[in-house]
Amino acid sequence: MGRMEDNRKLVKIWLMFASRAAQAQLLNHWGGFLFLLGKIVRFLLFFIFLFTVLSSATNLAGYNREQVIIFFLVFNLVDIMVQFLFRGVYHFRPRVVSGDYDLDLLKPLPSFFRPVFGWTDILDFITLIPLLGYFFWFLTVNHLFPTFSGLIIFLVLLLNSLILAFAFHLFVCAVCVLTTEIDHLVWVYRDLTSMARFPTDIYQKGMRAILTFVIPVVILVTVPAKALLGISSWQIIVGAMLVSFIALIVSLKFWSYSLRRYSSASS
Repeated sequence: MGRMEDNRKLVKIWLMFASRAAQAQLLNHWGGFLFLLGKIVRFLLFFIFLFTVLSSATNLAGYNREQVIIFFLVFNLVDIMVQFLFRGVYHFRPRVVSGDYDLDLLKPLPSFFRPVFGWTDILDFITLIPLLGYFFWFLTVNHLFPTFSGLIIFLVLLLNSLILAFAFHLFVCAVCVLTTEIDHLVWVYRDLTSMARFPTDIYQKGMRAILTFVIPVVILVTVPAKALLGISSWQIIVGAMLVSFIALIVSLKFWSYSLRRYSSASS
């Protein structure tokens, strides 16, 4: 019962952070509108590029056009959810450098709560709603909608992707505590995950190994997409969950290690 009450408090605090972030983002209406417009235009332009490429080829790495588009949509779904939930990582370094994180450690919250969940991008949430609508519409129109069990597996793997993304962002925050550097790692992550817009089967074995074991974007995007299409084995699904669990444990331990060596601004 106490654990459940603690979780409710964390949700309330997260909603408070999200509300303040939304107020800051929407304070300048034109700025927020142009930023949102830029996200939509970039999505549409890449969609046009995708259709142009696939119009001259019957398949890509053995996948037909509709299946490749599913990979693209799943990538955007995972990417937007990750950016929406874990945007606090982008604001963590200034708190470490300024010493504001010292005050966060005094509060009765998990030490990683403010670094990872301290900022929520409401504009990503706004773009997520129409994307979800188009996603399910595309599945239905092209007769790709999975069975009930297939949909459950897909949703479980989406949650698994979020756990893996949380583990990576927490690892990055731990590096920031030790070195005060964070931006380069985040952008390496963004660049590598963008490679999962297409089925990762198109890459050479060496690159696929990097995308599976170094920064496992295959597990983030490719495994859920293949499960949605009904072409992923149960061994791969279980393996993906195992990798996420191991990554989470390693990140939590590394985070604890970094905090033990944290030098506050006052020291």
